[in-house]
Amino acid sequence: MARFTGYQTSAILIFVIAMTILPGLATLAHSPSNFMFLEECKSRLHARCGKEIFITIIKEWSISDRCCMEFVAMGQSCHFALVNKALSSPLFKLNKLDALTKSSEIWNQCFELSQFLSPATSPSSEE
Repeated sequence: MARFTGYQTSAILIFVIAMTILPGLATLAHSPSNFMFLEECKSRLHARCGKEIFITIIKEWSISDRCCMEFVAMGQSCHFALVNKALSSPLFKLNKLDALTKSSEIWNQCFELSQFLSPATSPSSEE
């Protein structure tokens, strides 16, 4: 049976994360329709929840169940588009791969919570 080294495991993890995130990156072209999409996404999330999610991505924190549900209702494509827009800012000095990884983890945790809290009415992970 083959065993993976730490390097191989890291490479596989990066590949999987990249393949999960790449569809969100395709929506980042500067255009009026992209701007409208980002504005629509921002309008789906209360400012308090947006701040809670952002702080969770850049630090150790936790998201309230209410914000998790709102976050999932916003949709995965909105989440990744907003995260990628924030990461593209020259003011953002954190490790982008770490932030994208944490962002995916938070999305998955919130999605699982949404399935647990309301399995019949929660949105799908795909839009």
